[in-house]
Amino acid sequence: MEQEWIKLSDPDVSTRELEAVTRVLVSSGLSAGPVVESFENEFASYLGRTYGVAAASGTVALMLALRAMGIRAGDEVIASAYSWHQIVHAITLVGATPVFADIDYWSGNLAPHKVADKISQRTRAIVVGNCNGHPAAWAEFRQLAQVHGLRLIEDSSEAIGSRYQGRVVGNFGDIAIFDFSQPSALCCGEGAMLVTDDPELASELHYMRNRNLADRQSIAVASRVPMQASMSD
Repeated sequence: MEQEWIKLSDPDVSTRELEAVTRVLVSSGLSAGPVVESFENEFASYLGRTYGVAAASGTVALMLALRAMGIRAGDEVIASAYSWHQIVHAITLVGATPVFADIDYWSGNLAPHKVADKISQRTRAIVVGNCNGHPAAWAEFRQLAQVHGLRLIEDSSEAIGSRYQGRVVGNFGDIAIFDFSQPSALCCGEGAMLVTDDPELASELHYMRNRNLADRQSIAVASRVPMQASMSD
C-alpha cells in the first residue's frame, strides 16, 4: 500500500500568473530583464531588506553567496546534518569543506551549542536553515558569528513569512537565500533570491551572477569570471 505524503507546498497557478507569463512571452525579451529587476525590488521590500539578487537556483545562490564572501579552498563552512544535499554541494563547488553539526530535535534546526563545538580556526561561515517553517535561534547564531568573526548565511526556503522575535525570516543572515523550486513554500518552477543589506556583497553578487548584454562586446578577461546564473523574466 502506497504511503501518502503531506506536500510541503502545492503550487497554485491562477489567471494572474498566466497573464503575467503571457506578457513576457509576447514581449521582446525572455532572459533576465525588467520583470526580474521588479521582482528583486519587491521581494527585498517585502522582507525589509535593501538588496535583492535573483539567481537560477538555490544551489547557485549559495555558491554565489560563498564566493562573494571570499570563501574558498581550505575554508570550512558549518552546515546542518539534516538538510538538503544541495547545500553541501554548493559548499564543495567553491572548494570549501562542509562541517556537519547536529540539530535541535523539536525544531529540526541547527543547535547553536552543537555549532559552537564545530568551530575551528578554518571556519569562515555558518549556513543555518529555518526548517519546515520553524525559525532558527537567530539571536544565538548572530552572537556566535560576531564572537568568532564568521559570516552567517540564512536559508529561508522553507519558512517564507515565518517570524522570529517579531521580524520576518530572511532578516537574520548577512545574506539570506530563498529557493523557488518545488517543493519550496513559494514556487516559481525554478530560481532563487538572495537578499542582503551590504552594498559590497550586493555588488559582488550582481557581478558574479551573469554578464550584462552590454559586456558581450568586451574582450577583457576578468580574474573573477561571472556565471550564466540569472533568472528569466
